[in-house]
Amino acid sequence: MTNKAEIFLENKGLLFSMAYNMLGNIDEAEDIVQETFLKWMEITTDEIVHAKAYLVKIVTNKCINYLNSSRVRREEYVGIWLPEPLVNFGADNTHSKIEAYHALSIGILVLLEKLTAQERAIFLLREIFSYDYAELAEIFDKTEDNCRQILKRAKENLGRDVKRFEVDLKVHEKMLNNFLDACAQGSMMDLIELLKEDIVLFADGGGRSLDVNGQRLTAALNPISGRENVSRFLIAVTSKIAKSVTDFTREMLIANGLPSIITYSGDIPLSLISIELDDNKVKNVYIQTNLTKLKKFKRASF
Repeated sequence: MTNKAEIFLENKGLLFSMAYNMLGNIDEAEDIVQETFLKWMEITTDEIVHAKAYLVKIVTNKCINYLNSSRVRREEYVGIWLPEPLVNFGADNTHSKIEAYHALSIGILVLLEKLTAQERAIFLLREIFSYDYAELAEIFDKTEDNCRQILKRAKENLGRDVKRFEVDLKVHEKMLNNFLDACAQGSMMDLIELLKEDIVLFADGGGRSLDVNGQRLTAALNPISGRENVSRFLIAVTSKIAKSVTDFTREMLIANGLPSIITYSGDIPLSLISIELDDNKVKNVYIQTNLTKLKKFKRASF
C-alpha cells in the first residue's frame, strides 16, 4: 500500500467534513480526525482493500459514539444549542484554513438533530457524499437492505424538510441584505413582508450576556415564533446594539456554504446571523452569540 500518511492526507478533507457535519463542533471534529490518524498509523494495512472506506468507518463510528455520549451534555446546555459555524470565505474571499469540504448550513445541521446518530451518519454518507448501499453496508457492518431501511426512516423523520437542502445562493444573498436593511432601519412592515408567518428565530448564547448601556442582553432561552414577535425582537435588539456597542461593524461572509453576517465590537465577534429561506421568504433565523463558538471569527489585532 502507498505511504499511509499520504493516503490519510488525501482523505483528510472528507474525514473532517463528515466529522463536522455529524457533530456541529469544529474542535471535536478535528480531535476525531486526529484520533483517526493515530489509529490509522498504528494498524497493519496490508489486507485493507479500500483505505478510504476504512478511514470513513473509523471516523463515523467515533462520531456515533461521541454523539451517544454527549446527549446528557446537550440536555444541560443553557438555552438553545446551535452548531458551531464554520467560515468558508472571509470578506476578502480567501479560503479558511480549515478544510471545509461540504460543510452543511446551520439550518440543515439543526434539522439533522432530529435523527439518531446512526440515521444521521447514513443520511450524510448517502445523500451528501453519494455513497452507494454496498459501501454503506461495509462501513456499518449491515446488509444493504438494513441501510436502505435506516435511510428511509431518516427521511421520514425529516419529512418535507428535505427540500431545505436546495439553495439558490444569489437569492439567498439578496434576501439576507434586504432582511438586514429592514432590521437596521427599524421598518416593521418591510421586515414582516420578508418573513413567513410561521418563522422561528433560534439564538444560541450559551449563557453569555452582553452589557449594553447598563442592560444585560442575553439570547432568548426558547425559540421565538411568528413574524410579528420575531420582527419586534430583531428591531429592538438591532437598535440597541447598533447605537450602544463600541466600534460596531458588520460584514458579509460565507459560513457553512451560505452568505451570513458577522458583527463585531472592535476585533471581538458579537454574533453570526444566518437565515433559511422557503418560497423566497425567511423561514428561520439562526443567531450565534456564544463567544466560545465564535472564537475562530476573532480578528487578528496588530
